[in-house]
Amino acid sequence: MHALPHRLAGLAAACLALTAAPLLPAMTEQERRDHLAWMQANLPNSNAFNAWLERTGEIPPDFDSFPSNNYLPDPLRFQDGRLVRNAGDWNARRNEIKQLFERWDIGSMPPKARTVRVSPQSETDGDGYRTFVAEIEYGPEESRTTTVTVTLNIPDGAGPFPVLIGGNTAALIRRGYIACSYTGTVDMPGAIASLYPEHDFASMGQVAFTIQTVVDYLLTVPEVDQARIAITGYSRAGKMATIATAWDTRIAAVIAGSTGVGGVTPWRLSGEYGMGEGVESTTRSFPIWFHQRLRFFSGREDSLPVDANLLAALVAPRSLLIQYGLNDEVANTWGNEQAYQSASRVFQLLRQPDRIGLLRVPGFHGSNDVEASLDWLDIQFGRSNATWDNDRLFSWDRAAWLREGGERVDPRRYAVRSSAETLAASSLAEWESRSGEIRTQLNWLLGESPPTYTAPARGGAGRGAIAARGGRAGGRGAAPGPNPGQLRPDVPAWVIQRGGTAFGWTEPGRSLAAMRRVNFGSGVAGDLYYPNNTPEGARLPTVIWLHGYSYPLGYMWVYRTDTHPILALVNAGYAVLAYDQVGFGSRMGDFATFYDRHPRWSLMGRMVEDVRGAIDTLSQDPIVDPERIGLYGYTVGGTVGLFSAALDPRVKAVVSISGFTPMRSDTGADSIVNRLGEERVLLPKLAYFSGSENRIPVDFPEIIASIAPRSVLVVEPTMDRATNPAAVRSAVDQARNMFALHGAAAQLAIQEPVDYTRLTNATQARAIEWMNGILRPAPVSTPAP
Repeated sequence: MHALPHRLAGLAAACLALTAAPLLPAMTEQERRDHLAWMQANLPNSNAFNAWLERTGEIPPDFDSFPSNNYLPDPLRFQDGRLVRNAGDWNARRNEIKQLFERWDIGSMPPKARTVRVSPQSETDGDGYRTFVAEIEYGPEESRTTTVTVTLNIPDGAGPFPVLIGGNTAALIRRGYIACSYTGTVDMPGAIASLYPEHDFASMGQVAFTIQTVVDYLLTVPEVDQARIAITGYSRAGKMATIATAWDTRIAAVIAGSTGVGGVTPWRLSGEYGMGEGVESTTRSFPIWFHQRLRFFSGREDSLPVDANLLAALVAPRSLLIQYGLNDEVANTWGNEQAYQSASRVFQLLRQPDRIGLLRVPGFHGSNDVEASLDWLDIQFGRSNATWDNDRLFSWDRAAWLREGGERVDPRRYAVRSSAETLAASSLAEWESRSGEIRTQLNWLLGESPPTYTAPARGGAGRGAIAARGGRAGGRGAAPGPNPGQLRPDVPAWVIQRGGTAFGWTEPGRSLAAMRRVNFGSGVAGDLYYPNNTPEGARLPTVIWLHGYSYPLGYMWVYRTDTHPILALVNAGYAVLAYDQVGFGSRMGDFATFYDRHPRWSLMGRMVEDVRGAIDTLSQDPIVDPERIGLYGYTVGGTVGLFSAALDPRVKAVVSISGFTPMRSDTGADSIVNRLGEERVLLPKLAYFSGSENRIPVDFPEIIASIAPRSVLVVEPTMDRATNPAAVRSAVDQARNMFALHGAAAQLAIQEPVDYTRLTNATQARAIEWMNGILRPAPVSTPAP
């Protein structure tokens, strides 16, 4: 069922509904200034942003004037809500999208420069090719210019030859392409911007602007096939190549290599919510790349009027290949597929559906397949009759799922429900009956788990084999880092060995952590981290780390300046079991076949089963205190933690960070029902209740209440863009009544940091301090320097 991507219609409808939704009342100027003050006080410092604010006096936009959309903006609907129905409409929409990018992302672009002078520099012969070097002087007028140097490696023969700007010269010559390179492939000199003071384009736009002059020159070279000019780039050069192609329609094709955010990876589907690069980290770490105005959308990506899918759509009907590594730390496998899927609607409208493609290769950032990229380009340029397989991992076909045995649900057969009514029990006996029903309904929602074999307990480590793994996590015993291009990279070893601040594995805490491999459940491999000075025979409180929407690197991904949650917990005295949840990291490939194999189960059900299997094994581990096992989850991991704690009484404490919003009150296309039921396909039965949310059999207030009298901490940032913070607070208040019935009102807590969804050191410290009061770890001492 995973071979055909039939989600387009449903998600397209969702995007249409989002765009057409009424907007909130306008933010006042004071509210906008207050938000800026919050940014300056709470975000990591950006000197470039501060200098720009001082120079311009700009304040954040009225975010509420833009539609809020946590998925992707619709390429086929104008800002005013009109639909794009034909090619003529698309041309107008295309111009609108370009204007939005220039306003909010890359800065305003000048008209194409004038080529003032072309000066040949050299001409040499090679083995089967000739090399030409020319310096091009360009600018707004003859008296105001800068230069770019272009190098052409032209195969011997009459031509004309197709051209690839920025490609591998050796591979191109062998394949019969002209290889074109130019100076300034990363960031062009500031001289360009000084020539156009009335325009505020950042370096991404400056390079795209310069490439127009390179194309001008190529069109004068007799050996060049003018209809087959292509461009490629990797990483930030991939962003630049994509932007250049979007703005210059003379470029027939682009190979966008591992662009990360700002290219073909969506801002919305990465960032802190997606545990990857985002607006905040990119605008701070690389302040010249994008317009400073973009930084206003840190944590407010849902309101950003543009995103990667729209940039990809600007290339249509020309050709675009989205290329990235499977475990590429600056990409997002799921997010890239969503950008592809959304932009494909424009290619289909223009009757060129085969001109947009995906190429996913094994490995981290830096993995590439030059020859496969050229195979795709040969197809686009009519030099090959081969067909291209986009080989998606995350396609979903509900009709095929039903044919395979998925459960049909008629929401009209379910009564309208209210959490308040369910939680109105007046005695523990009455509540025990109701809580049993809650667990029954939750299990129904998770689906029918297939039979599970439980291995008999053995001596020593007990159930689940525990093997030695690499010594200390950061010390001399750590295994050497693997080759990023290998088929099955050892993500944890690679991340920890890299060190630095990007992944949160910093000293001195890193050297205090040891780890070993733990196998548990139905073939799940995890890593158990613990303080390396743990005394022999000691039993530690243990936390299972349930990561969020981290597709490339699973449990290990952070990419920011704060401490990794695993390290923060280990340094607080905990043992921590970490593993990739199904559909993420090393288990990404499980998504494609899961519903073929288990049509009446769910990915969320498998996640909860994995937690249960982990507890089975941890309970037998000699370093773990089985009476002090807790769960610590972020975004979707927070959901998994609450579900698991409700169903497994061995969980003594659970922390859920941005883990939910009540389902019955969250309506509309951007709801948690659609996110879990259709967009991420973690609970496919839930999608049937879209539009009938008040009939969902079980909701988070009663799920939390069913954990009583054990301990629950809900962390809900006040600016969480994917939830309703007020509704989350109300859910906790409703559940607290049942904790009070158990005499355990203090065991349910909520923390509401004035922040958006991210795992800062401050948020983690507060959550760990709360957990310390429940699980009581022994403090870990830091050795003297």
